[in-house]
Amino acid sequence: MADNLRIAWSGEPRRAPELADFFAGNVGPEYISHSELQGPRALSPDRWAENLRELLRAELEPRLHDTGARAPAATSRPVAIVEADAGIAALALVTFAGGAPVPFAVIEDLVVAPAQRSRGIGKALMDWIAAEARARGIYRLFLESGKNNRRAHHFFEREGFETCSIVMMRSLAP
Repeated sequence: MADNLRIAWSGEPRRAPELADFFAGNVGPEYISHSELQGPRALSPDRWAENLRELLRAELEPRLHDTGARAPAATSRPVAIVEADAGIAALALVTFAGGAPVPFAVIEDLVVAPAQRSRGIGKALMDWIAAEARARGIYRLFLESGKNNRRAHHFFEREGFETCSIVMMRSLAP
């Protein structure tokens, strides 16, 4: 694992451009899943929007502002950042739905820099998020992944995730 690994919720909106650049610079088309297709991030299952960095920046700013310097609430949408000596190593966008009839959390996005993969950073971040969820009385953790992101699928399975549904899309474009 990287030296001096630090995991924390970020509450700094000024970092939105830096985090958007990190995200966009470290994902390929295999990362695209239904959530990217439900919004403006992806144009198709294998093509990102040309303005991905700008879209991510606009998406991240309010999430970073909402967290501020405090720990996120049981119902919130914080951003976790993993920093090592070399800078950002990973980030995760999380939704805590503590007020749902059955409280749950969703790891909406988990991005680890390619040079940092297979070093335990993703596992450390997943374990940290799971502990944060449990601290909020949340005992169900979900995520979704692009159908061709096989390396990530193996990682998620090793971390105890199981397939519980399949999402399908039919394009109705002219």
